[in-house]
Amino acid sequence: MKLIQKLKGATKRPYVVYSVVGYYATYDEAVDALQQIRQSPTLTNVYEMWLPSHAKSVSTNTLNNYGSAFAHLVSIHDVSMSDITYLQLQSIIDNMLNGGLSYSSCKKVRTLISQLYDYSIINGWCTTNYAKFLNLGNNKPVRPHKPFTTQAINRLWRLESPLHDIPLILLYTGMRASELINLKARDVNRKQRTLRITSAKTKSGIRTIPIHDRIWPIIANRLDAIYVIHECRTYSSLSREFNKAIHAINAKHTTHDCRHTFATRLDNEGANYNAKRLLLGHASSNVTDGVYTHKSLDQLRKAIRALK
Repeated sequence: MKLIQKLKGATKRPYVVYSVVGYYATYDEAVDALQQIRQSPTLTNVYEMWLPSHAKSVSTNTLNNYGSAFAHLVSIHDVSMSDITYLQLQSIIDNMLNGGLSYSSCKKVRTLISQLYDYSIINGWCTTNYAKFLNLGNNKPVRPHKPFTTQAINRLWRLESPLHDIPLILLYTGMRASELINLKARDVNRKQRTLRITSAKTKSGIRTIPIHDRIWPIIANRLDAIYVIHECRTYSSLSREFNKAIHAINAKHTTHDCRHTFATRLDNEGANYNAKRLLLGHASSNVTDGVYTHKSLDQLRKAIRALK
């Protein structure tokens, strides 16, 4: 079979290029396959079909990330999944990088593309997941995370509540900002002095964190409202309150620096790898760690109490 043929008659473009979409046992099977390809839904169709079932297992923050990632794909929203090319996808990523967007933003777009392709392949709308071939360039942090110094933490303690509440809670729990925003009073166990993260980016993020004795009074004073940080219901508002405290101690930090500081301090105090992983809500890269190693609440509390 010739995949390039010349048409008869006068025409400016006489050459036709054919591609093989598959091999089938019967003519009817081949016709069915061709019709299925022709009926391939658009990227928007796939996104709208995939999202509702997937939304049940992820956090609100993750859903917002999907929405932002999908917006970056606007140039191919109306293109059939079977017609989207690698070059189109790579061009979208390249334009994001050239526009100054971070590696992390591009990675979120690639993750969404990959999941939509997997969903489409399962349903027979296309055969190849081009996401795994996309080049995101080098991961160069826009602003490297910088742990707090001991002096900066001490200066925070000298500030009056509630100014210092948000940074201190983050520094002594290792929570993500989004996790703190969603933390409800009912997620705090007064008797055991623990808090439960019930909404996280991943399954590993669902965890219990012992509350350090130093910040227990801060949290205990906030349990009369539905949310522990009731005055901040968005990341923007929480970030503003956080920045007020950071400005007051004449420092420069982001909310995520608190999480890096928590991990660094645990490491400096000799905390066990699995204790750190469980407290931070990280997945294990080692199957043995995930299946056979169990850390009791007392052991996690010991790791937390090692922080000064």
